[in-house]
Amino acid sequence: MKFGDTIVDGVFLERPNRYLARVEIDGEETLAHVPDPGRLPGLMIPQRKVRLIHKPSETRKTQYTLALVRHGRIWVSVYPVFANTLVKDGLTRNKIGCFGEFDSFASEVKHGGSRFDFCLEQGGKETYVEVKSVSLVEETVGKFPDAPTERGRKHVEELIQLKQKGFGAVVLFVSQRSDTRSITSNDPIDPKFGEALRRAQKAGVKLFGINCKVTASSISLDQNIPLEI
Repeated sequence: MKFGDTIVDGVFLERPNRYLARVEIDGEETLAHVPDPGRLPGLMIPQRKVRLIHKPSETRKTQYTLALVRHGRIWVSVYPVFANTLVKDGLTRNKIGCFGEFDSFASEVKHGGSRFDFCLEQGGKETYVEVKSVSLVEETVGKFPDAPTERGRKHVEELIQLKQKGFGAVVLFVSQRSDTRSITSNDPIDPKFGEALRRAQKAGVKLFGINCKVTASSISLDQNIPLEI
């Protein structure tokens, strides 16, 4: 996926709150929306190079959205929606091997009182998929979440229930950076999520991981990587 000409260079200055960053673009300071409300440890460091998507709007509080942060020699995406976009594109082109064969798929699917990122259909059987975006990596290990996530735990609990009812269920972790070799639950930050994920695995929910190639101008899914929970 190419970012196009709406992405611009900047410098990160500070993060006043979870959803705002103060940045410098072409020598002028401005505010940018931070689409990932997580803590983003090791990334939100003053004077880091960043790339931002320019989204002019009369109704938006900010005209820019933070998309990439330079971390050493690599770019890291801090735009969680990219993960779903990449997965949808991969499913459309049948390029995500961990899912195996399927006849069709739909996105943002409601089941009961819940909404799931994707639903794959194969021979009359439905498989529900939740995508989780990973941005925290320590010594090549991606860790999710980087902040407590009640919503994330609820998604896993709902997938356990679906599996118990005979549906297929998958959690797909997408690390939006290239230096990830495996993914694990970040128990020190959110032990409840880790416990739910282990129960899900025992219940038959499938857990997959994949990393990304990220450049200053594009992002794409790259390699399947193992889960170590």
